[in-house]
Amino acid sequence: MAVTPLHAKFEAVAKGSPAEFALLLSELGYNGIEYSVLEPETIIELVRIASDYGLRVPAIGTGLNYIHYGLDLTSPDEGVRARTLNRLQSFVEYTGRSEAGGVIIGLIRGRGDSYSSPEMALNLLAAQLSTLCRQAVDADVKLFLEPLNRYESKIINTVGEALNFLRRVDCPNLYLLLDTFHMNIEEPVIEDSIRVAGDKIGHFHVADSNRYAPGMGHLDFSSILKALKDTGYSGYVSAEIIVKPDFESAARLTLNTLRIASGCEEENR
Repeated sequence: MAVTPLHAKFEAVAKGSPAEFALLLSELGYNGIEYSVLEPETIIELVRIASDYGLRVPAIGTGLNYIHYGLDLTSPDEGVRARTLNRLQSFVEYTGRSEAGGVIIGLIRGRGDSYSSPEMALNLLAAQLSTLCRQAVDADVKLFLEPLNRYESKIINTVGEALNFLRRVDCPNLYLLLDTFHMNIEEPVIEDSIRVAGDKIGHFHVADSNRYAPGMGHLDFSSILKALKDTGYSGYVSAEIIVKPDFESAARLTLNTLRIASGCEEENR
């Protein structure tokens, strides 16, 4: 499950005490917790809290820095771009020190709508991520680039576009983060796109078609998880969902839906 310790301006995370969330998830049978973080120096303590309850942290979200602070890797303002890169470099540093799984590059890449063509924004993004990737390789930290739907960003909406971008940057520590909510909007067949992404998948988000917990919409998670398994993916599956009616109910439904869909109680959760 994706959580944040702050009152964040983002619906698809739970907001509250990290220790309370970690305790509940551990009791329910989860084996990981994903944090959406504003201040990178808090990562070490958050990972320690998760560890106290037997949970790993497969990924650290950075999108709140775009929402709250306006940090944007492809901003027309050079100063904003520099501050964003510096902030992400801190995320990589603290993630490496904490042994969390990786750093998500989602909303923080920007919308790309300030330019006459998406290619202008992609050129900036490639230059920024090339710099960040060198640090990530040295720190042994993975970067997870997330294709977002067209209503959230004008750049890198589909798996195909993301794979082309990965080839452009050519960084061994840059992987894809696929999210079923965005894929439901952008991909003709979710399962086909998962298989095309193959071993470039570094992390995986689940949410149903309406961004609620799996089981509250119309996505076929049995088919989706089979496609993911076919790629050889062995990482975590993290729920980034609108937390309704409440955190425990959403967490229970997510886990039960994915257990049934996978047909195996021992799948990573």
